[in-house]
Amino acid sequence: MEQLRGYSVRVERIPIAGRTYELLMPADSDGLLDDPRVAARFDQDEYLPYWAAIWPAALLLGDAVAGWGAPPSGTEPPRVLELGGGLGLVGLVAARLGYRVTISDYDEDALAFAEANAGRNGVCGLDFRRIDWRREYEGPRPDRILAADVLYESRNLEPIAKFVARHLNQGGVAWIADANRSTAAPFEYVARGCGLGVTVIPVEAAEGAGGGVPAGRIFVCRVEG
Repeated sequence: MEQLRGYSVRVERIPIAGRTYELLMPADSDGLLDDPRVAARFDQDEYLPYWAAIWPAALLLGDAVAGWGAPPSGTEPPRVLELGGGLGLVGLVAARLGYRVTISDYDEDALAFAEANAGRNGVCGLDFRRIDWRREYEGPRPDRILAADVLYESRNLEPIAKFVARHLNQGGVAWIADANRSTAAPFEYVARGCGLGVTVIPVEAAEGAGGGVPAGRIFVCRVEG
């Protein structure tokens, strides 16, 4: 069986807006909980390998991003940062449209899989960067920030809102998708408290995306002032 970074892998085919993305992922994502590397990192930082699966909100956000269409011709494409990108699905959708995409994650294994998935799907020109949303980073500010299923724990809400407020380019927009998790419900108010304007859009993925029709919402955030 093929391996990547010491993990046996499988391929899952994900349809998004008429295209099929082939994603490499660990063959037994549930079994990662018994991996001694994961146990050691959990003891350090309550780490869990959430990156190793495709979550429903990634299908929702991928479908929504596909609806952007290509950037206007004759202009420099907007910079897009996928935060907590995991296997990289949403970033691949944006990059295939022609946006300048950086896929980021806290986990080096996730970045390795995302880069492998870009190559497997023939999507070029992406950057890959380790980013911890609890910290600030230097560099060009993204015009758009994308994140899917990152609001799975209450402790993440404020750090993510602050990251967006600090790093999003003036006039830019962040799309943060979740599958109606109860933990994510307060995010609108947390984000407003961090200086963001927020619109909540209910969404459903197009029929057939990922084998189902998940429902959720996208928090559309802008820096106020």
